[in-house]
Amino acid sequence: MSGKRMRPAARLPPPFVYRSGMKRGETDLDRRTQRTRGAVKDAFIRLMFGGRYDRISTAALIAEAGIGKSTFYEHYRSKDDVLVAVIDPLFIPLAEAAVGRGGLIPLRTMLDHIWEQRSLGRALFEGAPMVRLQRKLAEMIEMRLDEASVAQTVPHALTARAAAAAQLTALRAWLTGEVACPSADLATWLMLQGRASKHLVP
Repeated sequence: MSGKRMRPAARLPPPFVYRSGMKRGETDLDRRTQRTRGAVKDAFIRLMFGGRYDRISTAALIAEAGIGKSTFYEHYRSKDDVLVAVIDPLFIPLAEAAVGRGGLIPLRTMLDHIWEQRSLGRALFEGAPMVRLQRKLAEMIEMRLDEASVAQTVPHALTARAAAAAQLTALRAWLTGEVACPSADLATWLMLQGRASKHLVP
């Protein structure tokens, strides 16, 4: 051994963007697609740190990403699509918890990530973004209810919308400091809510 000290591992990218390495079977086109989408999502996050969601234009997002207009529309229909793409990975633990699945560790990891970027989280979980994100989370929950063939006297869509609203209301109150508690306690509450609804919904 050379005796040199090992350099510390590089820090992970911003928690609202998840990246993965090239997988077996991927092509150069796949990698270019990932790079383009990653550039757009990174640009979206930078713009969100600089201002409100409703003040971000698609043209500004395209310019910030350094891509052409036609390239942008090959991957996204609007900035709303980018918003959903950015937040989608973080909603998976919430959707799983809402139907009584998943675990505390993924939930707490997600909550800790959001807390580290809570200024961005606060901007996302209010106003127009909140409405769109609540709809997205409800769709993810409804899909899981359908997959599990959960028997209910009310439509799965109604149950999903109620669960998404409750989860995001709690998350927003926590991020804004309206209600203070450790992330572990919030994760436990989210899990318990999902398990209770799984057994109590008719």
